[in-house]
Amino acid sequence: MSEILGHLESVILARKGADPSSSHTAKLLAKGSAKCAEKFGEEAVEAIIAAAQGDRDGLVSECADALYHMMIMLAAQDLSFSQVLAELERRQGVSGIAEKAARSGEIEIRPLRDEGELVQCHRIRRIVFMGEQGVAEAEEMDPHDPASTHYLALIGDEAVATARARMVDGVMKIQRVAVLKALRGRGIGRALVERIVEDHPEIDKFAISAQVEAVPFYRALGFAAHGHEYLDAGIPHRDMSLER
Repeated sequence: MSEILGHLESVILARKGADPSSSHTAKLLAKGSAKCAEKFGEEAVEAIIAAAQGDRDGLVSECADALYHMMIMLAAQDLSFSQVLAELERRQGVSGIAEKAARSGEIEIRPLRDEGELVQCHRIRRIVFMGEQGVAEAEEMDPHDPASTHYLALIGDEAVATARARMVDGVMKIQRVAVLKALRGRGIGRALVERIVEDHPEIDKFAISAQVEAVPFYRALGFAAHGHEYLDAGIPHRDMSLER
């Protein structure tokens, strides 16, 4: 959240429970959430009118008022503007069309068809590992990409998840499993891993260096954890393997 929005939210929260005569914010909050919602609606309508009239300066002013009163409305419900921003972040990188299609199971998982699609894999990894988790580019974009088989999960032409696999001493290592945040919990990660395993019937052992929070996910896929936790790119990991 920007410094300005953070300060504004702090001021609004400080007014909760204050003397209603001390400020407009305190007075509005004292009237309850329904009144706060009504006031936000009024400000939003004024912004719409300014836009319809082509009043550019008025639109900026009314949008500022609407944003301020939206934050009051949220505070009246014990919600924060940070939660709104978190929801926007959750949707990052995924169109509304793709998110809707995912709910109906319209997902294709396959190896890359050309080198150009590697750009889409890297985009997803940048969002998930570098953007969300703070992994450095030098660690994420390592020299093993050219020797790996990369997979994409697509909804239409839109790439929403990726993973890669490479042979190391007779073991197939599954790496860089990344699903865009808006589409997690829909079985896409599971389908990616299962597709890699299915595509290599000649391989007896698969391995993955799993982030600790993802260990239960891989256990559900039949992987067993072994060894101690260790840090990779500053994130706790466990080694896991699947044998068949």
